[in-house]
Amino acid sequence: MTNNIDVISNIDTESSERKTKILNVDTSCYENIIYNKKEIAKNLFDEFDKQILDISNDIIRNYLIKNVVYKLNKKIIEVQVNQSDILISFYKDIKQFDYKNKLLIRKGYENSSLCYFVKINNLEELPYIIKLCKELYFFLTESKTNPIDELFNALSIKINAISSSVTSHTTNKGLMFRNKRNFTILSKKKYGIYIRLLNVDDDNNILNIVGRTNYEPLCRYFKVLNENDIEVIMPYIIKSYELSKFNPIDLKNNFIELYYSE
Repeated sequence: MTNNIDVISNIDTESSERKTKILNVDTSCYENIIYNKKEIAKNLFDEFDKQILDISNDIIRNYLIKNVVYKLNKKIIEVQVNQSDILISFYKDIKQFDYKNKLLIRKGYENSSLCYFVKINNLEELPYIIKLCKELYFFLTESKTNPIDELFNALSIKINAISSSVTSHTTNKGLMFRNKRNFTILSKKKYGIYIRLLNVDDDNNILNIVGRTNYEPLCRYFKVLNENDIEVIMPYIIKSYELSKFNPIDLKNNFIELYYSE
C-alpha cells in the first residue's frame, strides 16, 4: 500500500514538473513574489505577466528575489509586486510613446536604463500600459539604420571619389585613406564621425589640433555631426589629399613647426 502511494506521489510530482516547465514558471520564485500580497496585486501581476509574454517569444522572463524582469538582449521591464498594487519600471526609450504622460522618472534611478515607472492598482489601467510595452518592443526589435553609419558611408564614398589613386584600409582606430601616404582617417563615435587630417591651411579656423598619435602627422581634427558638415569638411579633406603628394620630409618639418614653434 505504501509503495502505491509513493508511485502516485511520484506521478503527481512529475506531472507538476512537466506543467511548470511548459508554463515556463519557476513556481517557488513565483510564490515568493506574490507571498502575503492582496488578491488585487496578484491578479494585476498575473494578467500583466500573461500579456507581456504574449507579445513575443523573444521576451525572456526572469524571477529575481523581490521582482520580475523581462528581457531581450537587455532588461526592458521590471515588475515589483506590492501589497495592493504593482510597480512597473520601463526601459528609457518607452517615454516617447507615453502620450498620456503616465510614466514618471523613478527617484534614485535617474541614470538607470530602467528609469521610468508607473504604479497601477486596478485592471482597467493595464491596456494602456500593455500598449506602451508593445510599442517599446517593436521599437527595440525593428531594424533601424544608424544615422552615424549613414554619415560614415556617405563620407567614405566622397573621399574615394577624389581620385582613383585613393585607397583605404581598416585599422584599430578607424578607416584610413591613403594616396602616396595616409591623408585622413575616419572614426565612428556616438555623437558623429571624428576626422583626422594633415596640417592643412585653415583660414576659417574650424579645425582643431590633436595630440601626438601613431598616425602623425594627421594632427588636425573635425567632428561631423550631420550631413551639412560633410560639405564643410570635404574641401579640407581634398587639401589633405593634395598634401599627401608632398615629400614626407616636408610634412615632417611642417608637423614639427606646428607643435614646437614659439
